[in-house]
Amino acid sequence: MDELDIGRFLSVDKSDLDSCLDVVEHQELIGGVVASMRIHHMRFDGNGRPVVKALAEALYQYIIEYCISCKNRPEQLNARQAAKLTKEARDLFRHPVVTIDNPDISGEAGEALLFFLSEAILQAPQVVAKMELKTNHKDEVKGSDGIHMKWNSEDEVVDFYFGESKMYQDVGRAISAALDSVDGFHEGEMYKHEFNMVTKHFKYADEDVREAVRDLIKFGEPGPGVRINHACLIGYDWSEYGADPTADVKKHVAEFRLRLLADSVRLAKMLNARFSNFEKKHLRFEVFFIPFPSVQEFRNAFNEALN
Repeated sequence: MDELDIGRFLSVDKSDLDSCLDVVEHQELIGGVVASMRIHHMRFDGNGRPVVKALAEALYQYIIEYCISCKNRPEQLNARQAAKLTKEARDLFRHPVVTIDNPDISGEAGEALLFFLSEAILQAPQVVAKMELKTNHKDEVKGSDGIHMKWNSEDEVVDFYFGESKMYQDVGRAISAALDSVDGFHEGEMYKHEFNMVTKHFKYADEDVREAVRDLIKFGEPGPGVRINHACLIGYDWSEYGADPTADVKKHVAEFRLRLLADSVRLAKMLNARFSNFEKKHLRFEVFFIPFPSVQEFRNAFNEALN
């Protein structure tokens, strides 16, 4: 099959991600399945604080691209159109009333972050704007937490990425929840529904690409030129973010990164242990680990940006 030109549809500027998140290079490998383990962390401001609010604001800047199909909006927006579409996009979120006794436990912040990562890191454009398909803003998005795709020139296949975002205080629970969801996704043949969504709700107006994508999928099943991947965001609380306000910031960040690099051994062991019992070893995975000072703080910051 000829190269499918979909990379031009990317909307996230990687520099926006890089301003909020850094990556830790590690040597740990995942066995038994084809999986890449990626470890990121929030950058620190000049006072040594992780940029939680800046990350939430960066996600908010892409709210139109995330929520509204290109075919349903002008290619170039004027100020009035941008304001109108921003309001439409904001109205698609749940906007929970958050109190100490009633914290937000929805997955919307993580889903938006996974969109950011899939576009900026995997270079795989979102192909269905699932948020705008909700019939009630209070509902959660059904199925995967995002559908992205890209052309793999080396293997000459189209890689589809179905998203799973799990953010828990405990990293082990987040890993288990993500892989349980992937397992259920295939046991219930949810992938058929998702592939049909791609053919019916492809977000771009380019009819040639739309037809090419439609030809890849037959009756909800991937054709010979399609490969299934799962992009998993594992967000969790990590106490190592605690900083001494009198400490040298540069030294603090360097030491923090060393502790996270050392912790990569633990993360890899947990992931390998979970994959050892995972039956669907034909699937491919991109796993993003992101420690937070508090996943709840990140959810709150995202809701605050929306409001």
